Amino acid sequence: MSSAQHVSSPRLYVFSGAGLSAESGIPTFRTGNGIWTQESIDKVCNFLTWRQNREAVFRFYNARIFETRDSRPNEAHQILAAWQSMWGTERVRLITQNIDDLLERAGAQHVTHLHGDMHSMLCTSCDLRFPKDGDEYRLDTACPGCGEVEAVKPGVVFFQEAAPEYTKLHRMQREMTDDDLFVAIGSAFHVVSPESMLPRERWHRHERNFLIDPEPRRPEFFGCVEQEFATVGLRNLESRINAMMTTR
Repeated sequence: MSSAQHVSSPRLYVFSGAGLSAESGIPTFRTGNGIWTQESIDKVCNFLTWRQNREAVFRFYNARIFETRDSRPNEAHQILAAWQSMWGTERVRLITQNIDDLLERAGAQHVTHLHGDMHSMLCTSCDLRFPKDGDEYRLDTACPGCGEVEAVKPGVVFFQEAAPEYTKLHRMQREMTDDDLFVAIGSAFHVVSPESMLPRERWHRHERNFLIDPEPRRPEFFGCVEQEFATVGLRNLESRINAMMTTR
């Protein structure tokens, strides 16, 4: 049992990666013929060098926006949003590595985007995050706080850039009890490992740790592994998770 205070009703922590949105037609970054096999990370997604390649950076992320403009939430997004609606944002914590807004469009009320999103901009001069104006990132956008232009970047977290939302992972690790459920969906675990999310007591095939992925990584942490795409895996687990969330 974690040292966190026992709660009367279990919480559900859902950690999702690119596999959650792949069935909506959004290309993955790492798996298969992913985007990072075709693009230079150092050129378009490195916080230490992005200002030298500012036009390429904006062009790259505008291409990602173009790729996703016709995407729609799939059944997996809808199931997760329905759970949050049913049990509330305090009991259902949705944490994603994805930069799309398909969970929100499916009806999710609160989503933690660990790696930022494609709908905001960040001023690296004054740290103000603000909504982008229009459908695309514009090179001439000025920060509404300090007026800087060259310091403004897409709101996606780059490699070598601080990611403030990771504090929520650490909080989750401290708070999680044996009663809580943890579901990982479609993550390659390259940047975030199960060790950084789960209390040590849950590091070995815990019965309330679930993994959904057609190519499972780190299965040794999970008591239940659904070797399926996100929609099928969540559909298979839906009744089991419903039962666990409604009984102590």
